[in-house]
Amino acid sequence: MLAASISPLLAGCGPEAPPCNDTEVTSSIRDLVAQAHDDHLKDLQVQSKDIAAIALETPTVTAYDEKLKVRSCKVTFTVQASADKVKAMNQYMAAITSPLVGVLDSLNPFAALTNPQGTPLQKAKAEVAQFQVWNHGPQASPDPIRKSLTYQVQKEEGKSNFYVTTNVNVSGTVPYMRVIVLADAFAKEQAKRQAKETEANAKKQAEVDRLSASGKWRKVVYILDWREPDNAKGRCHERGLVCFRGRDNVNETDAFHYQLDASKVDARGMNALDVAYRVNQPVCLVGVQKTQDPAVFTAKGYSTFRNDKGEAVDCLPGTENSDWGALVAQTKKEEAAVTAAAGTGAAPAAASRAPAPAPSSGPESLMSLITKYEPCGEEAVCLHTGKGNVVWMQASMMRRMDYALLDKAISSKTPVCLRDLTRTDAKNFAADGLDSAC
Repeated sequence: MLAASISPLLAGCGPEAPPCNDTEVTSSIRDLVAQAHDDHLKDLQVQSKDIAAIALETPTVTAYDEKLKVRSCKVTFTVQASADKVKAMNQYMAAITSPLVGVLDSLNPFAALTNPQGTPLQKAKAEVAQFQVWNHGPQASPDPIRKSLTYQVQKEEGKSNFYVTTNVNVSGTVPYMRVIVLADAFAKEQAKRQAKETEANAKKQAEVDRLSASGKWRKVVYILDWREPDNAKGRCHERGLVCFRGRDNVNETDAFHYQLDASKVDARGMNALDVAYRVNQPVCLVGVQKTQDPAVFTAKGYSTFRNDKGEAVDCLPGTENSDWGALVAQTKKEEAAVTAAAGTGAAPAAASRAPAPAPSSGPESLMSLITKYEPCGEEAVCLHTGKGNVVWMQASMMRRMDYALLDKAISSKTPVCLRDLTRTDAKNFAADGLDSAC
């Protein structure tokens, strides 16, 4: 039980003690009750008058000592917060005592050792528990809390003044007020956080609108899976689309759906997208635009070409101003030249974006020391040997274990077996596979 004993002076003008319901007496009692609560709210930097209304119900006299001029009284004081505050208090108590919060709290079992007062969460839960134990229930009633109070009006010895003395029982009412204050602070913090999130989302959406309207939006995406939108009107392939779900970066939690015109994704392109998905590499989507569904975007084209840093080259800053159509046309022209050269045996011009060299000698397997490897085309991986040669391999033929084999061989400086190796020019080769030994 929490109690406060207070004895302020009360001016009087007659020989008799003022009655229990005297205006000055009852005003003093209200002040004493408020002060008793304020003493327990100092650490929260609030006063009881800002939290709940304190009122007195029908003061009555219980005894009068003629000799000592002492009048004994009793009254019921009430404490009641507004309906909105009680509702917010109940929501806060339900949130703070939810099982999920308990799980989060248990993730820091040594908090009490590092902070003897406990974590803010632990202290908040203790405040709530104190009220709920007194309340005999998890939720506060919108009705006022009523508590009985006794007090005395007594003459000051040797003087004509009188003073009021009382002990105010604040058990229940102080925890009630404290939880209301904590709930209000929690609500304000939530509102502030929500406002920041709303503002950030509005800015993000405005940027999406701007980029979508520009027609030049290029976006790096990591393919998460090939899932279709949940509300899709028919399967993607039946609607002539290639659909997948992607994230802006590998650590992003939010994912969006993307749709490509299937007529622009041939077998080779689909294979390149699948390789990017399997090895968790970025894809550059070109001409990205929003749809009526905020979770679905369309794209006019794509690129799986990456530099030696693993960056999606066609999405690097400044590339949005390049002519994508001309770039695709030039790439296809180079690919066609390579394909034609492979059929005639002629030496094609170097294709910078999609090297696919035609073999000029019979395949063989050879042990070779690899110093590094890197992407060297939309669907190619180039291996650099210790002798300064470059070996071209199809990315789609590379397995996860192949990359692991290369990493181990490079770090340990041990050779690997290049299978079905063919020479393409003086220093360049193509290989169909890797192994630890020939």
